[in-house]
Amino acid sequence: MQKYMNDALMGILRVRNLLSPPYVSVQPSLTAHEISNSDHFVVLGSDGLFDFFTNDEVVNLVHSYTSRYPYGDPAKFLLEQLAARAADSAGFSMEELMSIPAGRRRKYHDDVTVIVIVLGTNKRTSKASTCI
Repeated sequence: MQKYMNDALMGILRVRNLLSPPYVSVQPSLTAHEISNSDHFVVLGSDGLFDFFTNDEVVNLVHSYTSRYPYGDPAKFLLEQLAARAADSAGFSMEELMSIPAGRRRKYHDDVTVIVIVLGTNKRTSKASTCI
């Protein structure tokens, strides 16, 4: 069955060696972390966010934003930063990137969904997403 499915894939998507990765597994990858007083927020983001930012960059961006704007929208801020980085990577200004029709903009950045959960005394959740 695997060979049949693999043969149906086009050139670059075809897996050369079916006995080794990359392949899809139904086994979830789980990590548990007990929340402590030193934890300030949780960021859940689709892979498009991490195409442009490392984990450390995301943490630093959210931390600096929530320090300056404790009641602001860190998820929306992350998406604004992502769009700015995507525009810069493509050699465009933000205005130029945003003027590209939604379907064609997909060449420059993925659809992205971000949820930021702020922990502690200011418990709240912030959600944002891009649609391309």
